[in-house]
Amino acid sequence: MRARLLALLGALVGLALLAMLAGPARAEAGPGVSVGGVQFGYLPGGLGQTSDFDYEYDEVAFTSRVWESPDPGGGWRVDADLEVLSGARLASGAALHDWFIAYQARPPAEARYVPVRVHGQPGWLARDQLFWLVRPGLAVSVLVDRARWNTSDVMRIGWSARVGT
Repeated sequence: MRARLLALLGALVGLALLAMLAGPARAEAGPGVSVGGVQFGYLPGGLGQTSDFDYEYDEVAFTSRVWESPDPGGGWRVDADLEVLSGARLASGAALHDWFIAYQARPPAEARYVPVRVHGQPGWLARDQLFWLVRPGLAVSVLVDRARWNTSDVMRIGWSARVGT
């Protein structure tokens, strides 16, 4: 019963975020960055230097753009990571969810995902990450540094995404 209540609460929070963010995210033109054929119209300010990556894991191809900033303690920290995933194994929302959660291997204390809809498609939202099925075989993941940005920023980035023609 407690698990159902938590799932319902998570879904309600996700819906509230969608309702709050659907209008403003579409209205802002933003930087217009394209990753793997997906156009993102909004990115939060303060992102660092970019690097692009193409790789494959477990029969899924990734196109990724990562923004990094110098870490005050030395080295670099990831500000944001936009990934476009493609592969036959991403055939449905359930297939994406099961594969992606296993791929991420994030402890539940670090990322608790709740179901949401992004442009009418199934997705899952955590405090710092959103991933969703664009269409069978194509998915997107948005991840931000949770110390610098919040769930609203994650949702705005996701809602600004449009697949190129």
